[in-house]
Amino acid sequence: MVSHLKNRLKYFTPPILVNKTKDFLNYIDFKKYCDIVKNNVELKDKHKGGRCFMLGSGPSIKDENLKPLKNEIVFALNNFYVHDDFPEIMSTNIEKYYMTAPTHPPQTAKEWINWFADMEKNMPINANMIFGISNHINNINNILEQNHFFKNHQKYWYYAGINIDDYYQYSPRDIDIVRMTWMADTVSIYAIIFAIYMGFSEIYLLGMDHDYICNNESNCRFYKNGIHQNNESNRITKGSSRTKKESLGIYKVFSQYELLLKNSNTKIYNTSRNSLLDVFNYVTFNDVI
Repeated sequence: MVSHLKNRLKYFTPPILVNKTKDFLNYIDFKKYCDIVKNNVELKDKHKGGRCFMLGSGPSIKDENLKPLKNEIVFALNNFYVHDDFPEIMSTNIEKYYMTAPTHPPQTAKEWINWFADMEKNMPINANMIFGISNHINNINNILEQNHFFKNHQKYWYYAGINIDDYYQYSPRDIDIVRMTWMADTVSIYAIIFAIYMGFSEIYLLGMDHDYICNNESNCRFYKNGIHQNNESNRITKGSSRTKKESLGIYKVFSQYELLLKNSNTKIYNTSRNSLLDVFNYVTFNDVI
């Protein structure tokens, strides 16, 4: 009865009102973390006029020699620490950032804990860690504090709480990382938001293939298995069409990419081979590096 009533209310409630209500509830939760998020102000225009490379997990990244990136500012994302070249890329004093998305289903709290434990073992001390917080009880801030992870690393935080959908109206305030920011659908969106705030004039994306619908789950990343990504696709789709689910995800992600591209003076390029990402102009990684 209660479930039926909720569904009826959802049916008759305008989507924009639903999202505004969710945003308000997220903002209330955000107030608990606003002090650590405000520390991001020290990143404002820190790399003004510079360039950076963002390293994702797409399979096309296996075709590139990434070792020269040790001489570049990089954002390594989510599970990139398992890449064979990761230790060398991170080996210099040039600024390096490592970023993860907020906790999200279908992963369990135990899976997140095991993942962060493994990540910390492989993370050089010079890496600047950027972690996302959301209104989940088992958010990253709680996990790291309870398990004493990354105590010796420089850490920055962002709070993801603003819903982005077809009814959303862009506002520069919403990508100000000293405030509550977007609930993005992929970690590369968060990385671009940070890079824009930090003043980079050029951003190069590598391994953002977004071609999940073209590959089975075992071939959609440069690595075969991830601690927190075991059987992830089947757990998300729950027996429904994987292509349908992934297509909707691509639509949402590409829409968010377009919002950032249209509302920023930062030049963003895709250097991923065999990528479906056509929002940004393509340039060859070897030519850039």
